[in-house]
Amino acid sequence: MDKNDDKRQQLVSSVLAITAGASQAEFVAQALQAWERLAAHLCPLVGDAGFTALYARSVRLVSQRHGWVAAVQSSHSVDILFATLKENLLSADLTESGAANAELLDTYTKLLSDLIGGALTTRLLNTAWAAEPEGKSR
Repeated sequence: MDKNDDKRQQLVSSVLAITAGASQAEFVAQALQAWERLAAHLCPLVGDAGFTALYARSVRLVSQRHGWVAAVQSSHSVDILFATLKENLLSADLTESGAANAELLDTYTKLLSDLIGGALTTRLLNTAWAAEPEGKSR
């Protein structure tokens, strides 16, 4: 594993860190925020179609181990994908939802890294997740 892949995994882990005592709804809101911020940074670069195609592929791979994660069509909008993700995450217990979302985000970022390279992926993730909006810190 190279330095960039280690950094990518650290960034994914840090954005997925669940606040102790978080409810299912709080976890899902945090998970969706990570995805939305990633989409906000990637869609201008790869387009909505590129983002959703990679997301749909990631869901297909993750749903093999987490059958309750619903397959999605890459032709759906980003908003529809995230609405489906929200429903999926709310349908399972917190531990299972956390594990599936972590695997989904790791799979997505790994596929992205395979396509555009580890260094660029790490920079994009760092930019997307570096600072909370409205001056909030993680």
